[in-house]
Amino acid sequence: MNQREFIRSLLDWIENNLGHDLHLDEVARRSGYSRWHLQRLFRQHTGFSLAEYIRQRRLTESALTLINSDEAILQVAMSYGFDTQQAYTRTFKNYFMVTPGQLRRQRRVEPDRLLFPLAMAS
Repeated sequence: MNQREFIRSLLDWIENNLGHDLHLDEVARRSGYSRWHLQRLFRQHTGFSLAEYIRQRRLTESALTLINSDEAILQVAMSYGFDTQQAYTRTFKNYFMVTPGQLRRQRRVEPDRLLFPLAMAS
């Protein structure tokens, strides 16, 4: 498997595991690369750091869930790998500039803040 195929399969794996614990050490261990090398490869192919990509994908999906469902904010936070509602709210507000509750009430998010899954060209 070449590097591009590897990154494509890693992106798929991340998408399928957004709700799980995705610490960089765990992702690196699963990949077979050192943490340093994996992060370098990921940035080279995507333009994102691995942690940044995972965080932005989780926040995007959680924001869409808040807008499109009445699921409790705590449940949304837990579904996307956050340990506490406080940690989720702090991270969410730093990224979207509104709290999860405010976003839910306004039912709208700035499109340029959303990060959808990257598709790696063949």
